[in-house]
Amino acid sequence: MISLPETRRKSTETLKAAGLFNPLRMVRLLKEAIAFFDLDLSGLTVLTEAASAAYVTTPVLALMAGAKRVIGLTRSSPYATVEEVLSQTRALERLCELGAETEIRTDRSLDLFAQADIVTNLGFVRPITADLISAMKPAAVLPLMAETWEVRPQDLDLEACMARGIPVFGTNEDFPGLEIFSYIGLLCAKILYEAQIEVHKSKLILVSSDKFGATIEMHLKRAGAHVRIVSSEGYLRDVDLAASDAIIVADYTRRDEIIGPEGNLNPARLARVAPQTAIIHLAGKIDLKAITEHGIPIYPEKRIGSRRMTLTLAHLGPKPVIDLHAAGLKVGELAARHRQSGSLFSPNFAIHYKGHPLGQPVQPPGVEQL
Repeated sequence: MISLPETRRKSTETLKAAGLFNPLRMVRLLKEAIAFFDLDLSGLTVLTEAASAAYVTTPVLALMAGAKRVIGLTRSSPYATVEEVLSQTRALERLCELGAETEIRTDRSLDLFAQADIVTNLGFVRPITADLISAMKPAAVLPLMAETWEVRPQDLDLEACMARGIPVFGTNEDFPGLEIFSYIGLLCAKILYEAQIEVHKSKLILVSSDKFGATIEMHLKRAGAHVRIVSSEGYLRDVDLAASDAIIVADYTRRDEIIGPEGNLNPARLARVAPQTAIIHLAGKIDLKAITEHGIPIYPEKRIGSRRMTLTLAHLGPKPVIDLHAAGLKVGELAARHRQSGSLFSPNFAIHYKGHPLGQPVQPPGVEQL
């Protein structure tokens, strides 16, 4: 039996201990994403996050794509300590046989932001406040790393970006070959399975009024589920509640309460007319305390606010994260090259790649989103 070289074995073990089942597949996925987007960050300094599990891949993507320098901001969190993030990042860098390393930092100094050509709007980089934006290079760019409608005001000061002249671009997640939103239905199905709801022949109420709902409905129906989709403001009859296996809450954009004493569906009513009906919570504001106090089964049992997901696409595996972040870095690359050439961005400037829009401009508050 041929044994793996010691460095490779230890690196693989470190990543497996972090919950990554097949680290060598991750290496292949990183290479494929870079090749698909022809990602070339040579000569550019990237400021991004250094995180754990599937999110360990982002700074490594930038290094593999030839970035001159990659700064990874991190901090200890419920997911991993700083030491664990460092260990996982180094393990993946070794598996990828990189000659460079991510500069992992826990400080959010103005100086770090001042050195970056590309600043990514990701977890440990946020919030990107006015003082940080004021320190950025005049030619710096800020890829949102998600679609424009997903931007949260508390994460990024768009008015400060506009005042400083820092362009912000979202990622078209429906870009051919990327198609990130196709994973949303699969994620919802996985959550249903984990809650011991079989999907096929299950009776489901889907509460959503945004892009999440249409995608989830299509996938679940293809899998044989009986799905009734209602808007977040829609009224649910007692008979419909009692006959359903689950109510899926999947409205990312709505800001007010959906299920709770102040919401459209009161937990007291649900417990009275349909105590056997579970709540599957993917996105949207709910009153978790009121739901659990009434003995209503809910999964995942996790407290989040509006414009958040209880479980991200990383819950499926690393590929959606790798592909989406590679796309976001490509948007950053193209915007940075355009900026450094001395060209200006018009208000409606869109970034096209392979004949399709990949990056869309994010407008400041009060301006219609494109």
